[in-house]
Amino acid sequence: MTDRGIPASDDRLVWYAVYGSNLLLSRFECYIQGGKPDGAAKEYAGCQDKTPPRNSRRFMLTRSLYFADHSESWGGAIAFIRRTVSDARTYGRIYLITYGQFNDVVRQENGRNVPGPIVVPSFETLADGDHWEVADFRLYGGVIKIGARRGHPILSLTAAHENHVVAAPSEAYVKTIISGLKETYLSMRKSKILAYLRGAEGIREAIPGDTLNRWVLDC
Repeated sequence: MTDRGIPASDDRLVWYAVYGSNLLLSRFECYIQGGKPDGAAKEYAGCQDKTPPRNSRRFMLTRSLYFADHSESWGGAIAFIRRTVSDARTYGRIYLITYGQFNDVVRQENGRNVPGPIVVPSFETLADGDHWEVADFRLYGGVIKIGARRGHPILSLTAAHENHVVAAPSEAYVKTIISGLKETYLSMRKSKILAYLRGAEGIREAIPGDTLNRWVLDC
């Protein structure tokens, strides 16, 4: 057993659905194996179990993408999804990881140290429910179950509440998302990436079209 009460050889698997900078595998690996993402200021310890994701694949989320709050590591707003299911489509990716890794990722997403206590609901609760809040987590305190695939729950994170301020993300953060979109959706044209990001709250109000276009072309 680990000091958190999670078996060292944890065979309980979940799909973690991402839609922001974690679309880029090398960035997500910083949460698993440790390291500092390109363009970010913070270095991560990684999970206690540093086994790479067992699988990953494209995944579309039926919720709106927006940018809000502020990340010291990225120097600007970060990505969230609205909790309500809608006609919107957010380009995502799912990673198959263990329950213990998911707990460690949630801790790191919220600036908490690893190792540390279990903060996510029990695996059995995650399999049966549809949404939860992680107490005292300011950024990604909302856990949403989107469905299941091959018997494993598909879980995503977003804000615990939606009354935070919509704001503009930094160039480094947006470029990481662009690189992740290109890596995950190989046939996605740059014009489509531009239109997709230009429509997101936080970008459409604050980042000029020619600036966003240059960021897309640079990646």
